Amino acid sequence: MSRTTEEQFPALSARIPDAEARAHFTWPFLRASEVFDELVDSASAEVLRRAGAWPVAPGTEPAALVAARGWAPRSLPLVAFVHRKLAAAGHLVASGGGYAPSGTQPGDLAALEDELAAIDADSAVAGEAVRILVEEAGSFLSGEKTGEEILFRPDRLPLWFRYFSNRNLLYGVNNSLGALALSRVLPASGARVLEIGGGAGSAAEAALAHLGGRVSRYLFTEVVPTFARRGERAARAAAAPGVAVEAAKLDMTKPWAAQGAAPGAFDAVYSVNCFHVAPDLSAVLAEAREALAPGGALVVSECVRPLGNDQPIYVELVFDLLESFTRVTLDPFARPTHGFLTPAAWRESLRRAGFVDVTFLPDAEELARSYPSFFASAVTARKG
Repeated sequence: MSRTTEEQFPALSARIPDAEARAHFTWPFLRASEVFDELVDSASAEVLRRAGAWPVAPGTEPAALVAARGWAPRSLPLVAFVHRKLAAAGHLVASGGGYAPSGTQPGDLAALEDELAAIDADSAVAGEAVRILVEEAGSFLSGEKTGEEILFRPDRLPLWFRYFSNRNLLYGVNNSLGALALSRVLPASGARVLEIGGGAGSAAEAALAHLGGRVSRYLFTEVVPTFARRGERAARAAAAPGVAVEAAKLDMTKPWAAQGAAPGAFDAVYSVNCFHVAPDLSAVLAEAREALAPGGALVVSECVRPLGNDQPIYVELVFDLLESFTRVTLDPFARPTHGFLTPAAWRESLRRAGFVDVTFLPDAEELARSYPSFFASAVTARKG
């Protein structure tokens, strides 16, 4: 897909009918997003090049390639993704489960890293994360290292604090969009919010700053201690006077009530970029419904796949290294793939869990008809 020009941007932006949601999709964000998309294409080809698999041999099937090279079975999601991504960008041709060269090459990786940094210095961290993957992909493919060992090495944690930050345009949009959706489902005062998977606190920071004094109680939860400490501090700093901010260690895969989230105690359950890694999404949605008061709402700000289950989303290049991202319970309708869900899968998953009035802010399916790379949305549903 060719890049959007600044002259084209106003007409493209106007396709988001909700003015408040539209304000979060700025020209700098779009520029950074399109450059990062090309950067991921280049990195995908570089991963294959360093593994001796680029140019792609005609008829290459990812599963067969993994088997033939003796690569670790857990590398298949990554290998499949890079082929899908390069095909979606026009650098490969997909046919019958196999891939062949198209005759075009992605851009230069280093030049795209520099371009992203020039657009927004805080978003350059996304390129840094991709560079780590490129440099360490060989040890991942061979099975020498796991994705967790590569990405979350102790000395790399500061990188992730910068990545999962509101200063990073490529990530912060999920937080700001989620905060807007959350503000629309809560009562005018005395609201009780439970946040799941709060990480380093950027979602809480955005939500509490946006909501101000409307919140009476905000329960911030996270399972990883290093992130939890930082997240609790961020939440407390962002809260308006009089807002009771609490913090708890909560593993969303285990019963929530035993971890401090009492049944029926919250007006909203809120989560940003977390539910898609639930090993059993149906169980997590059931816990969320149980925690809500009658008429309460679930707000999940996530990437979605408006074009279908095979649509590659650029952030998957990095996170397909993680078994926590790829090892999930699948269902042909409610959870057909690992990672991000389609709007249809969200609707079905939420329906089965007893939720009603499912909405998407903005409507990614509608927007993707004119801009296929649109995939950010806040999913909202009421307890039925």
